[in-house]
Amino acid sequence: MGEGEGDRAQPAGARAMYGRLFIFSLVTYVLAFVLTTIAHEFGHGILSAVLGGDPIVHHVYVEHHGLEGGPRAAASAAGPLVSLLQGAALWLVLARSTRGPSVARLLVLWLCLHGLINFFGYLITTPFVPNADIGKIATWLELPALARWALCAIGLGGITWIGYWSRAPLLSFVVEAETDLDLAARTRHVYLTGVGPWLLGWLVIALASWPAPHWITYAYPFFAGFFLITTVKAIGGAPVEGAAPAWVKAPLWPWLLLLAAVLVIFATVLRPGVALAG
Repeated sequence: MGEGEGDRAQPAGARAMYGRLFIFSLVTYVLAFVLTTIAHEFGHGILSAVLGGDPIVHHVYVEHHGLEGGPRAAASAAGPLVSLLQGAALWLVLARSTRGPSVARLLVLWLCLHGLINFFGYLITTPFVPNADIGKIATWLELPALARWALCAIGLGGITWIGYWSRAPLLSFVVEAETDLDLAARTRHVYLTGVGPWLLGWLVIALASWPAPHWITYAYPFFAGFFLITTVKAIGGAPVEGAAPAWVKAPLWPWLLLLAAVLVIFATVLRPGVALAG
């Protein structure tokens, strides 16, 4: 092979790796979002049943029957708290793990991020959406406006922290050595690993969630990726351990099959509703 042929082959190989990086991140992003949503809704439903209610768990909401007052507010709190526990537990897993990048680790990262974003995102909605999960709690507790705005501020602070923290985990999936030092390459990596999957994933998730009883179901997947604005702006100061492109050569079909199976369950089992006996 001549020198010119090698120069042409390298960009083509890099484009292929970045294409697979984008697809893997899109698939794991959507999969993690849907699994987080399922865990969130079952958090509501299970606590509602424990407290004596007769909930029906749907794909993006729960019908509560037989609960009022404090027990109803507690059931509303359960969903965001399950998401927080999910995010915090997986944050510890990622912090203590010494394994290199893999598709499974990318899924764990998105499960961690979606869990944390779900909790802090609901805090942000407190002053604006009184019938959302945290808003219902604030209404039952008759929290003053100042307290509701304080919860909103905590949520904004949490989302900003997530944006800064996620820089290094996302950069651990780089597939080209130049990403270590080159700011433009780092930014491109975050767009392919995070921003692109967020925006395209929003459309996939919104379609999968239809029909939903509240507009926030369609808006939330869009706002869920806003932390990436901070990630992109601060990406230059994040450490990178080095490129490890081998992980992106893993088979794609098992992950597509898993996503398809979860979406089928989401649409055919959870959308009609699953009754949990109290």
